[in-house]
Amino acid sequence: MAAFAILFLTLGIIIFNLFQSSTYRSIDKDIRDQVISIQKQPNFAKRTTPDPHDPNHMIDQNKKPDPKAPFQASILVFDNSGKLLNKSSLGNRYSVLKNIKLRKKNVNIKQTLVVNKMNFRSVLIKVSKKNHNPMYAGNYVLIMQNIDTQIQAIKNFEEILIITFFIFWIIALVISYFLARINMLPIVKSWKQQTEFVNDAAHELRTPLTIIQGKLEYMLTKPKQTILDEAEAISVSLDEVNRLNSLTNNLLVLARSDSATTKYEFKLTTPDFFLKDPIEPFKDIINSQSKVFQINLNHHPTMSLDRDKIKQLLIILLDNATKYTPRNGTIRIYDQIEGSKYQFIVSDTGVGISDADKTKIFGRFYRVDKSRNTNSGGHGLGLAIAKQIVDLHHGHIFVRDNLPQGSEFVVELPIKHN
Repeated sequence: MAAFAILFLTLGIIIFNLFQSSTYRSIDKDIRDQVISIQKQPNFAKRTTPDPHDPNHMIDQNKKPDPKAPFQASILVFDNSGKLLNKSSLGNRYSVLKNIKLRKKNVNIKQTLVVNKMNFRSVLIKVSKKNHNPMYAGNYVLIMQNIDTQIQAIKNFEEILIITFFIFWIIALVISYFLARINMLPIVKSWKQQTEFVNDAAHELRTPLTIIQGKLEYMLTKPKQTILDEAEAISVSLDEVNRLNSLTNNLLVLARSDSATTKYEFKLTTPDFFLKDPIEPFKDIINSQSKVFQINLNHHPTMSLDRDKIKQLLIILLDNATKYTPRNGTIRIYDQIEGSKYQFIVSDTGVGISDADKTKIFGRFYRVDKSRNTNSGGHGLGLAIAKQIVDLHHGHIFVRDNLPQGSEFVVELPIKHN
């Protein structure tokens, strides 16, 4: 921010100096034109013969012409002794300029003078004795131009520049503040997500470890018991070990995806090559649980994707549908084409998902019903992994209601066109 202020200040100083020097150059040019005009006076001796009928023919032919100066300029003529020679031609200006003295050492030097609180730009010249104007010939001429208007303009410009500088500086501060906040939002969001992720991961890891520790400590209290006697405790411990193994594997998948170290092998393929293998094992599992499994896959578009990752995605969706569909319920997988997108949908007839949860369900460790997920062995990472897989395939995944009951998970993947 300091660098921005210094840049503004430097720019302001440069603009002010350019304006000031331009103003004084214009004034000095006017004075220089006056000097040239004085030094090149016309020859007053060459006059035409006066008309005897002209009423002005009686004017004194030897009268010295008065010095003429433009508006805002005054000309003072001094003899060698410093006496002012054109007092009468100054008129009202004489009262202001009467105290000005001749200073021969200032010949041809441009100066800024202050007389009675009035500002003048001046130059003193020595006029040649051969000058055609007898008033100037051999005398000193002081040309003075009033510059109060120009100085006021410079002051006004300076004030405007200072005010503009502070206004833009304040605006820059405000903009920088909001830009910094906007740029920090992703960082803050990422930090919060990371904190929540670590806290949730610690909680998920602590639960099975506590159960395993409790079971082991219980078995230590009965050293004479046989393995058969403690089969239940051993079985529970093994289940929790398996749960820990699954959790750590999923955490590793997410961590690798976040750090972009996961390798994806994209190949041209059709749904037959990545949907068939995951579906087959679930047929027996779903039928053994007295549930109905319907398969309606009729489209065969060509797509560029990683088959193994899409298989993993489908296993997550089918596994969730199997866990949360009650006995005699229906699980269905079907596909359709929407424009340039291929969709495959996994539906169930479970309890469904509320609208509030639909926007959060793909977050890490988020579970609609924590107790239900714990009983089913879930830990809230499956759908987060599914979303990462779909995102890396430039697709889209979302959930909607399966009327009259249940949910549908829709996966959209781009079709590869020749």
